[in-house]
Amino acid sequence: MALAIKAIPTLYGEEARRFQEMADETERKYDISPKRDIKKDPRYRAMRTILERSNINY
Repeated sequence: MALAIKAIPTLYGEEARRFQEMADETERKYDISPKRDIKKDPRYRAMRTILERSNINY
């Protein structure tokens, strides 16, 4: 028994413009946010310690 293929929802007009503006704003916010150094994260340090003590080649 085959399943019916559902149509992909498509935005038009005002909804499409608003969605694009929201996507662009989100992208701008992501680009200007300060990047964190993962090596300073305590969870990263704990993971590295565990791996070093476990003799696993990583």
